[in-house]
Amino acid sequence: MSLEEFDAFTSLKALRDLKKQIESKAQVDQKSRAALQFIQKAQPLSQYDLRIQFQHWLAKLGDLSTKQIAYTNIFSLVQQNQSQPNLQLLITCLQTPINGKGSESIIKTINIIVGIYGDTITVTDIYKFIEIMLKYFNDSNNNVQMAISECWSNIYIKNISKKPVQQRVLLMYSTLSQLIGSGGSRQTQETATIVLSQLFETLTTAQDLAFIKDVVKDYLGIYLKQQIDHSGFYTIMFYIIKTLQIQSFTSQQIQVIDKTLQGINNQKLNYRTRVGALNLMKLIATQYQNSNFKIALGNLHEQVIVVLEDSTRDRVIAVQNAARTALKEWMRLKLSVDCELIPNPVSLDQSPGFLKKQSGSGGGQVYVNQKIQNQQQFKQDIKQALIEDQFENTVDYSNIVHEPNLNVWQKAMRLQQDGLLEDAVELLLHEGDDLYLIRFLMSYKNYSQLFDLLSNSLALRLIDTLILILESDFLNILCLDFIQQFIDCGLGDWFKDSEFTDYLEYNTEQNLPSTPLCKKVRDQLK
Repeated sequence: MSLEEFDAFTSLKALRDLKKQIESKAQVDQKSRAALQFIQKAQPLSQYDLRIQFQHWLAKLGDLSTKQIAYTNIFSLVQQNQSQPNLQLLITCLQTPINGKGSESIIKTINIIVGIYGDTITVTDIYKFIEIMLKYFNDSNNNVQMAISECWSNIYIKNISKKPVQQRVLLMYSTLSQLIGSGGSRQTQETATIVLSQLFETLTTAQDLAFIKDVVKDYLGIYLKQQIDHSGFYTIMFYIIKTLQIQSFTSQQIQVIDKTLQGINNQKLNYRTRVGALNLMKLIATQYQNSNFKIALGNLHEQVIVVLEDSTRDRVIAVQNAARTALKEWMRLKLSVDCELIPNPVSLDQSPGFLKKQSGSGGGQVYVNQKIQNQQQFKQDIKQALIEDQFENTVDYSNIVHEPNLNVWQKAMRLQQDGLLEDAVELLLHEGDDLYLIRFLMSYKNYSQLFDLLSNSLALRLIDTLILILESDFLNILCLDFIQQFIDCGLGDWFKDSEFTDYLEYNTEQNLPSTPLCKKVRDQLK
C-alpha cells in the first residue's frame, strides 16, 4: 500500500462510513444467529450425527471466517448432548489431530467441554484431557501456551479442587514438575513453567493450603537446583511465599534469598525474569516487616541492599522501578528489625556463581571488595535515605533504555502466516503500539478485504483505534519530529527532490500549519 493509498484509507470520513457498514452487517448477523439458535433447540443427536457435526465444526476452527461461529456451535453441541457415552466420543475426536493444525483450537475446545461437564468428568477422563494437552507443550506460540494455562487451571476449578489432595497433586502438579526437571526440550519446560505459575495463582486465590503445603518441598528443590531462565519460576515462588509466609521455610530462607539475588544479578536473563525476582524480594521484605520473627540474615542483608542499589541503575527502566520498590522495603526492614550476626546455614563465600564472580557474566556482578559499613553507621545511612527518599534519585537517566517488546511484531507476523489473522490484530491492539498496527495495515494492498476477514466486533475496535490515531495527529507529529532531528543534525538536504519530501510538506501545510516546528521544517524544505 502506497502512502497515497494509506492516506485515502485512513481518512476519517472513509473510516466512519466503513464503521456504519460493519455495524449494519453486525445487526443482520445477530438476527441470523438468533434464528440459528432457535433451530438448534432440538432433540439430542445420535452419536453418529454428533460425531459428524463435532468433527465438521472442529475443522472450521482453522478458518478465520468461520472460527467464531464454529466455537458457538461446538458449545451448543456439547451442551445439548451431555452424557458419559457422548463425552467419550468427544475425547476420541480430540485425540485425532486435524491435519496437524489448530493447537489452540483443540485446547479451547477441551476448556469448553470441561466447563460444561464440570465435576461429572472422571479422573480417568481428566487424565485423557491432560494427555491431549501435553502433545502441544512443545508449541512456542504464546496463544497456545496461554490456552493451556487457562484450561489447566479451569480443570482444577471445575473438577479437581473437590478431590483428595493426593489426586489433586498427582494430576495437576506432578506432571508439570516432572517436565520442568526432566531435562526434556527447553520449549516443553518453558510451557510447563508458565502453566504451573498460572496454577499456583489459582491455588492462592482458592486458598488451597493443603495442596501448596504438599508440594512446597518438591518445588523448593527445583527452585534451588534448577537453572532459572524464565520469570515463571519466580512467580511460582512468589505465590508459595505469599500463601505460606517466608518464615515457614526456616533454615532454607537464606538459600531462597541467595538464589533470587543470583537471578537479579544475571545480566543474561531477560528483563521480565529479573523483574520477577525483584518482586519476590520485595514480598520477602514486606513479610519480614509484618512479623515478629527474629531474622538472622547476617551479612546477607547488606549484600541485598548492595544488589538492589545496583539494579536501580539498570539500563531497563522496568528493572529500575522494580528494584527501587524492593530496595525501599529492605531499607525499612533494616530499621525495624535487629538483624543478628549469627552463623548462616550457607556460607556466602561458597554460594555457587555469586560472590566470587566480578566479571558481570554467568551470574554475578557483586561488589565484593566494597567495604561493608558497620551496623550502626549503616542504619543511620538507611534512616537518612528513607527520610529524604534518596534512593528514588539514584537512577542514572542518561543510561535508560526503554526495552521494546521486540517479539510483538514477530508474533503478529507468525500468527498472520499461520492464518490466525484475528489473533494477530488482537495482539497488536492489546499491545497498543500504533506504529506496529499501522505497519501491519500497510501490508494489505486491499484493505477492504482485511476488514472482511475480521469479526464485526474486532473490525469496529480496529476502526475506532485508527480514528483515535488520526484525531491525535500522532503520525504527523512523529514525522515532523523525525525531520527536526535531521535538520538539527545538518542532514536536511537528504530530503530534497524526493517523494517523501512532498508527503511531509503536505503534512506541514495541511495538518499542523501553525506550530513553530512546521515553519522550521517548511523553510528547510524550500
